[in-house]
Amino acid sequence: MNIRVLDKNDKAALEQLIFTIENALPVPEWWIPIDDIERSHFFDADWTCFLGAFNDDNELVAASALFFNEHEFAEEAEKLGLDIRSTNVAEVGRCMVHPDFRGHNLMCELNKRLCSIARNRGIDTILAVAHPDNVASNSSFRRLGAELKATATVFGSYQRNMYILPW
Repeated sequence: MNIRVLDKNDKAALEQLIFTIENALPVPEWWIPIDDIERSHFFDADWTCFLGAFNDDNELVAASALFFNEHEFAEEAEKLGLDIRSTNVAEVGRCMVHPDFRGHNLMCELNKRLCSIARNRGIDTILAVAHPDNVASNSSFRRLGAELKATATVFGSYQRNMYILPW
């Protein structure tokens, strides 16, 4: 697998992977819908860093993002009692692996690299959320040493385990 930062040239491949994920989920509530603001900043380095894993045919088979803008994580941070104005916070999110490539620790590897990017950018706290019933996502975060801090409802109706990743 080739892992690298995604750029605007990867937009169509990322959109195709998102479409595949949204249509393959056994439980739709595992995925929080993407709003237009978020989507418009997928390739804005001040807002988002997307990493992607490409197979030998150069097809995008997994992706995960590190979000630097509070639009993405303010609600979760508030529920965890974090002051995002005095702490450099980022969130790992939009974690996705094509169904044909699951079970190879791609998500864990992508998120480990995102944590390294966060450290290099001076991030103090890294958040991550997963639906309580999404075993793969929760397991991936735990393998990275993430600490479950709370389970809460976010964005109106989405139940999520909320983690802080280790420093």
